[in-house]
Amino acid sequence: MNQINILFVDDHPLIRKAWKFILKQDPRFNLIGECDNGEQAVLMTTQLCPDIVIMDIRMRGMSGIEATQLIRKNCPNAKIIGLSYHILPEYAEEMIRNGAMGYLTKISSREEIFKAILEVQNGKTYICEEMANRLS
Repeated sequence: MNQINILFVDDHPLIRKAWKFILKQDPRFNLIGECDNGEQAVLMTTQLCPDIVIMDIRMRGMSGIEATQLIRKNCPNAKIIGLSYHILPEYAEEMIRNGAMGYLTKISSREEIFKAILEVQNGKTYICEEMANRLS
């Protein structure tokens, strides 16, 4: 199996560092880039062509929702997973409406993170447990 190339986007350096650590624990994943805003995410997606973009929703400048729209338009093969501290259904719904295929919260477990990446890579939509319970 080929590694899944991932771009991670979050405006908090500590969050990026933690996710980098988590993703490097699994040989199926290859973190090919990270950045801290939507504008960089759009540019880096065009340059790096990741399989998966894990996108923070609320960032300074261009939001993750706006970046998702542009990435889906410019790089339709990139699959996006929204990420937020918030467990408000509106955030997940808006990300999915704008082209994301998944949604995780920053309190999702490592196992759930891995599951979401694999499901989305296989073309399925994945909503984390804490959000799925609120959407039902």
